[in-house]
Amino acid sequence: MSAGKKYGWGDLVKALGRRKSGAMFLLGFASGLPYVLITGTLNAWFTEEKVSVATIGVFSWIIIIYSFKFLWSPAVDRAPAPPIFNMGQRRGVILLLQLVIISALFTISTVNPQTGIGWIALAAIVATFASASQDVLIDAWRIEVADEEVTVDLLSAVVQLGYRTAVILGGAGALIIAARIGWNHTFEVLTALMALSISGVFIAQDSQSAERTKGLTNAPSPLWRNMALAPVLAGWAWSFAALFGFMAYALSAPGEANARQFTLHTGPLIVIAAIIAPVAAAAMLNWRSDISQMIAQTGMALKLKPGAEKTAWPGQGALDALYGSVLEPMIDIVARLKLAAVLVLILVLSYRFADLVWGAFAYPFYLGADYGALGHTLDEVAIASKLLGVLMTFVGIGVGGVAILRIGRMPCLFFGAVLAAATNLLFADLANGGAGADAFMSALHLYSLFGFVQPLANYLHLDVTMNNALAQLMLVISAENIAVGFASAANVVYLSSIVNKRYAAVQYALLASLTFLLGSLGRGALGELIEQRGYAYVFYLTAALGLVAVVASALEWLRQSRVDKSEAQSASRAS
Repeated sequence: MSAGKKYGWGDLVKALGRRKSGAMFLLGFASGLPYVLITGTLNAWFTEEKVSVATIGVFSWIIIIYSFKFLWSPAVDRAPAPPIFNMGQRRGVILLLQLVIISALFTISTVNPQTGIGWIALAAIVATFASASQDVLIDAWRIEVADEEVTVDLLSAVVQLGYRTAVILGGAGALIIAARIGWNHTFEVLTALMALSISGVFIAQDSQSAERTKGLTNAPSPLWRNMALAPVLAGWAWSFAALFGFMAYALSAPGEANARQFTLHTGPLIVIAAIIAPVAAAAMLNWRSDISQMIAQTGMALKLKPGAEKTAWPGQGALDALYGSVLEPMIDIVARLKLAAVLVLILVLSYRFADLVWGAFAYPFYLGADYGALGHTLDEVAIASKLLGVLMTFVGIGVGGVAILRIGRMPCLFFGAVLAAATNLLFADLANGGAGADAFMSALHLYSLFGFVQPLANYLHLDVTMNNALAQLMLVISAENIAVGFASAANVVYLSSIVNKRYAAVQYALLASLTFLLGSLGRGALGELIEQRGYAYVFYLTAALGLVAVVASALEWLRQSRVDKSEAQSASRAS
């Protein structure tokens, strides 16, 4: 299905019936299931087992692994297939990683969170590393096997279909099953589903791996590259060691660890090491030529042995792969945006903070009974959050897409930031008893909209009591998911607009990863704050912190407007 040629429904059905489309669906399912289980469903289990909210906050740092998969993606991309598997490189490594995920999920199914949360955390970390790594290879396979009949666009849609199916089964499905057979058996069932998805690897055909010996573009010598990369790698290594070292300590001694103090004192250092250091290294390499010229003019040029600057270090290929996937794209961003790169970085880091930072506490808030939590049943949360909520996210994405076409990406980016922050106030109202939501729904007669829920729940034998409290939750979740979908659509378009087409894939992956960092990092402190001040206070706080993204998006809107105006004036003078 090449671009420029029209196809009918028959062609589409034929393409969907192809072997690679079926494999893509199953691979998408295998990608989505471990993500939803580790980053969401486990928190529901922990809540049912009375694990503290502070512990859940620390545990949720595991999601950061997904944010930084670009660090080891070059190694995964080049990893040879295990010799025991008679298949190509992509399929062989994906199969190995899926076996690791299955083993880790099965381990989780055998443990009680009250007595073995450390073992669950270890298994979850292993599963998350394997899951993030398989995502790299699944994306590569999707691109490499696409052809004119089954295009990359179609495969992208199919993989999302598989992914979203896994999210629904691993979210709503898991809650409904757990209410009937318990959490350990539920994870056994979900592990079996993950095992069945392995069939996608066997259905898939071997791909022709793209040439991976592409040289670096206008890169400095190996000496300069490695000098810039070394402190960046050291900073990342320290960040991971500090974060997961404290996580291990907090889970083993929950009464002694202080996640809030760690986040306030060590969190800024992690941001400096993981983000500021790479940006500084990129800026240094951008200014390298000017500095070298200045040193030469003062007669203070460095005296190196002949050829020392061009000498490759041990493991230079791996170092160059990291340089090409991290520093080279960052160098381009700094060179193009100059000082505006600071504003862009602040916007990228803060834009999803308001909704991401409390995401780990959604299940404790819906299911729990303390600190202003709502105390709903598993079945009620499954319907409100994982069925209606997912549907409303798609609605928000659709509304966002239409709005972007009508009024432009920057207005939508700004309004998305406003909505993401404001919807936290709706949850604060629920935590305080829902008086505001009740007045709003009563005035507009909105309670009647949810009259179908009780008969449907009775028909499906679900433990649901359709009262005003559940209707309020469904309305607020709908509003929040529409806002998040809208903001996500605007964010994707914005990130796509600021990347250089030459580095589109790696720059987008890098910026998208940074989007999740601050929100994930702040969860440890938020868990303790919930126990100290309650959910309502935390929702007010996250709404206020969301104003950083509102201000940053407004300033970026203003900056881009001035750039567009300047370019228009230059074009007018040239004509």
